[in-house]
Amino acid sequence: MALRTGIVVLTLIVEHICRLLTAYRPAMNVVIAAAVTAETITSAQATTINAWLDGAQAACAVLKAVSGY
Repeated sequence: MALRTGIVVLTLIVEHICRLLTAYRPAMNVVIAAAVTAETITSAQATTINAWLDGAQAACAVLKAVSGY
């Protein structure tokens, strides 16, 4: 078992984020699309937030592999 380090804590946080994203990502996509339609955010901003959400999901797998958790 890996030692409890900052990377392990970060992995656990990101894993929690990934579980939330799995559960709520479809609803988030609807809200983001509605915000673009309502001109609350720009299409570029929607692309940025979607890229960040995708990155959070990818980071989960990488951090898990690095930490051993």
